Amino acid sequence: MKNIIVCLLLSIQSNAYAVIHGQELPANEVFTIKLNIHHQHWLNSVNEWERYESTCSSVVVGTQPLTVITAGHCLKEIALDSASQLPKITIAGTNFNLTDDIHLHSAFYYPFSEIQNNLALDIAILVFDQSLPPEVKSVSIDANPKLNEVLVCGFGNAINETTSFNPRCTSKKTLDSLEDFYAVVPKQYEESDPMLHIKARAQFHYKQEIISSLNYLTAINRLDKNNQYSESEPMPTHGDSGGPWLQKTNANQYNLVAITSYVERFYNKNSAWSFFAKDTPLDDYPYIAYGVKFNSPEVKALITNALASGADISLINH
Repeated sequence: MKNIIVCLLLSIQSNAYAVIHGQELPANEVFTIKLNIHHQHWLNSVNEWERYESTCSSVVVGTQPLTVITAGHCLKEIALDSASQLPKITIAGTNFNLTDDIHLHSAFYYPFSEIQNNLALDIAILVFDQSLPPEVKSVSIDANPKLNEVLVCGFGNAINETTSFNPRCTSKKTLDSLEDFYAVVPKQYEESDPMLHIKARAQFHYKQEIISSLNYLTAINRLDKNNQYSESEPMPTHGDSGGPWLQKTNANQYNLVAITSYVERFYNKNSAWSFFAKDTPLDDYPYIAYGVKFNSPEVKALITNALASGADISLINH
């Protein structure tokens, strides 16, 4: 269970429009910021801390002061600043108009031990100590959207993609049902390799055990217009966790409807499935990505607490 939730976000290539294999878009236009996150893990064998870093994506939901949302699992084994006791998180290089001395002011998130038992909690709100100029854009949260198509963005990249200064994005249709596995890995793959299909199905159904309600999740798959799994279809990957799922409004603006939570990949390759490339790692083969919505009582409570402490968050009221 502990290895199920990892920092899995979106990256993109140029021949499709998404994250791995997605289209690069200006960070300010899609409200997406890259975070550098510092972790520490106690090693009993040597009686000392092992320190390491990771990157996640985040979305700007307010600028007065700067308030971003990312995936809560990105803060697993988070290192704390010795003075403030806040998570050690910094903003990576970006084309936003940010000063070098902006620091975290407050953070609202659930412990990883709770997130791994309930994916509905996989959201963290980070509030920084400065406000930003009016040219920096933020996005409002829609906790009760009517989902169809979303723009998914993040800073992840596949093995053959270079690190991008801007996020990569893709437009994807959300799944109507999170219970139909054939809508994710079609039946023809079960017929060609039943065991690999069973393993993928087990991953798919496991998530139903670690979410308090499927109503709190949305998802996208990697099937093309012919209902075939396609490795050229853009999908989230490492580094995309916390990136936004945006829905366009009638006024040609965007609302934030979810953030990337985690991605499921195949356990192993098989020559019966022709899309597998010999030298491409399995990390490049996600088959479903989940977004956490903002409609659970726990996430609503997190937002309420953040607002009471000075966060800048705008909510869409229906």
